[in-house]
Amino acid sequence: MTKYIFDWGIIRDNFGALMNGLKITLYIAFAGLTIALILGLIVALMRLSRSRTASWIAGSFTQLMRGIPLLVLLYWIYYGVAAELNLNFSPFSAGAIALGLTGSAYMAEVYRGGLNAVDPGQREAALAMGLRRSQAFAAVIFPQAVRIIIPPTVNVFVGLLKGATIVSVIGVTDMLYVAQVVSLRTFTPFELYSAAGVVLVAITVAIAGFSWSLECHLGRGGNRV
Repeated sequence: MTKYIFDWGIIRDNFGALMNGLKITLYIAFAGLTIALILGLIVALMRLSRSRTASWIAGSFTQLMRGIPLLVLLYWIYYGVAAELNLNFSPFSAGAIALGLTGSAYMAEVYRGGLNAVDPGQREAALAMGLRRSQAFAAVIFPQAVRIIIPPTVNVFVGLLKGATIVSVIGVTDMLYVAQVVSLRTFTPFELYSAAGVVLVAITVAIAGFSWSLECHLGRGGNRV
């Protein structure tokens, strides 16, 4: 059996390409989060609405999106939906949509938990002052819920960032895609995948630490109030 010869210089030689791939990984994770923030709020409001039909649809959507593996959703959107509806999804768009749909299910629960945590008396007081329900939500309820929503939102982003590491299976040129292409050419998979893994773990740990710090800070702020 041929002994594997490590060549750590390959990381230095392809560092620029790996960093360009990292940018795409972060871009697609942020794109997915943007979709999740918007769609998740819509789903949460439907879940909290007085309409039993809307609430059931939102609950079913949440359970469905949380139950479908991200890899399956990626293939389904990029190959199935695109072909069925005659759409021309780019790999980046398909990846962002898949991440957004998955993230929206988790963000819906984050929003719902944050909105339910606001004292119901706040809404009643706003309505008593003559504000419409939409005005009460935008000016009184949601701003108070944001303090509760932000920390778990950061955790959702961490989950999407982890999920973004598999979008290379549909051709997104992220960091793992670069590592794969270069390793096939140079036969140095261990070095390149190790470098990509270390970078992604470092970013994930840093974001998780920021989330913990932010949660502690906002928690102290809430206690002072």
